[in-house]
Amino acid sequence: ITMGLLRRDGGTVEIDGEPVDFRSAADALRHGIAIITQELSPVPEMTVAENLYLGREPKRLGALVNFGQMRRDAQAFLDELGFDVDARKKMGELSLAQIQLVEIAKALSYRAHIVIMDEPTSAIGEHEVHVLFNALRKITARGSAIIYVSHKLTEIFEIADEYTVFRDGRFIETGNIKDIDRRHLVTQIVGREVKLVAKGKPLEDAPVLLSVSNLARGSHFRDISLEVASGEVVGIYG
Repeated sequence: ITMGLLRRDGGTVEIDGEPVDFRSAADALRHGIAIITQELSPVPEMTVAENLYLGREPKRLGALVNFGQMRRDAQAFLDELGFDVDARKKMGELSLAQIQLVEIAKALSYRAHIVIMDEPTSAIGEHEVHVLFNALRKITARGSAIIYVSHKLTEIFEIADEYTVFRDGRFIETGNIKDIDRRHLVTQIVGREVKLVAKGKPLEDAPVLLSVSNLARGSHFRDISLEVASGEVVGIYG
């Protein structure tokens, strides 16, 4: 609704104290609002630079795309953010984490006053999260505001100044993040106090329900062995 992608049923939206009613995302962009959605939408056969400036390419003679200028501007902006991405590469050649960073850079490149970020770390690793947070600090230092949507509470306590909790589509609480702890935030999100249960150990004589021995598949993996007993939770990652 804030971005003009949907029309509101009620309430008001004000930008710098002035009421607005955006009918499209272009309207919102003109007012300095940009969004980074959770669903990535790159154009795989275009370069990083072309994706960054899609629809607003620098022109020569008023009509021809200035590809050299576009690549230089894109690389300079990526470097400014600290994103290790080559602006000349095609999006289809990038890793998922790099694509996420380019999508983030695209929204930030509008130099928006307000940036809405919907779970921007869902597809990136710990290193990229650190790089992203450094970029966000640069953006807020120049006066922009960020609405950061996340289920990762560790990130909220690291990056946020203020918090707002929604539950079942309703406003619950807002305040300064420094005034609360994790237990309080979880209670507001869930609607009741959540008690942590100490992890128990499975019985020594618990029956083995699944046994895997020396699994292999070509060059992908080898010597995979594990057992899962009744009452156990076994996690597999890689």
